[in-house]
Amino acid sequence: MRVVVTGGSGFIGSHLIEALVGRHDEVLCLERPGARPGWLEGRPIRFEPVGIERDELLRSAFRGADVVFHLAALTEARVPAELYAVNTEGTRRVLQAAAAQPRAPRVVLASSLAALGPCRAGEPLSPDTVPCPLSHYGQSKLLAEAIAHAYSDRVPVTVLRFPSVYGPRERAVLTFFRMVRWGIAVSVGDWDREVSLLYAADAVEALLAAAAAERAAGRTYCVAHPEPVSWRRFAEAAGRALGRRPLRVMVPAPAARLAAAACETAARLGRRAAILNRERVRELTQARWVCDPSRAIAELGIRPRFGVEQGAAATVAWCREARWL
Repeated sequence: MRVVVTGGSGFIGSHLIEALVGRHDEVLCLERPGARPGWLEGRPIRFEPVGIERDELLRSAFRGADVVFHLAALTEARVPAELYAVNTEGTRRVLQAAAAQPRAPRVVLASSLAALGPCRAGEPLSPDTVPCPLSHYGQSKLLAEAIAHAYSDRVPVTVLRFPSVYGPRERAVLTFFRMVRWGIAVSVGDWDREVSLLYAADAVEALLAAAAAERAAGRTYCVAHPEPVSWRRFAEAAGRALGRRPLRVMVPAPAARLAAAACETAARLGRRAAILNRERVRELTQARWVCDPSRAIAELGIRPRFGVEQGAAATVAWCREARWL
């Protein structure tokens, strides 16, 4: 198959491209201008750091493609407009280029549970949940989903809403594991707040299954391991994988908001995106971000294999082998 991946040198994208290369697909990776291959260095693929802003380049890149995996996105930005320019307008350009082909490729859009917002009244999130995003990031992804569905009469497009995805190569979880190794685990908000999680290999399985399943065209799925996890349990699993019993430290929400405001000010002065901001703190401190993946399991035939114990152990093992820990 001829496959195009936008944002393929990132965390999830690099794992996906490795799987595509492993089954001998012809792969074109489209990245932002100036990007480096990173984990894809030496792989038998075409790597084009041309971005997705130029419509004629996108149409050319999609010519003859069987599948387009649209993973390119911003999670942090200097101003909200950047999120909408990349996440929303970038998706419009991808779908427009796909629709312009004589035979439209299958498009799989990687979205986020942030597009739905947290659970309300304790009910798990589902593809049919009425969206109420808490952040500009979530709103930009929700609008991207709306564009995808607007093109569904011309392009066979599938939307996958991912929770937090973790595994080898993911830097945020590395920071947490390093702290656990030092004997400290930090939570912003209550330790018993519940989340859905997904290990990287299971995310790749879902992407490949969505591209192959004919019935998935025009559909939206929430994808996660079916067992919700408390932040306390994730810390305990990380501790067991690292041979530690970390001291748990909870940062109260008001203190986290103050820290986020300081980060925003420093980032603004440095003209860069804030890694921590008040919208992110608001998302982190919600009691429940749990989704129901039953539709994806039934219709895509996926079977998420990595629960939190297996996922944490596999991630720690990789980090040690890569000398990240």
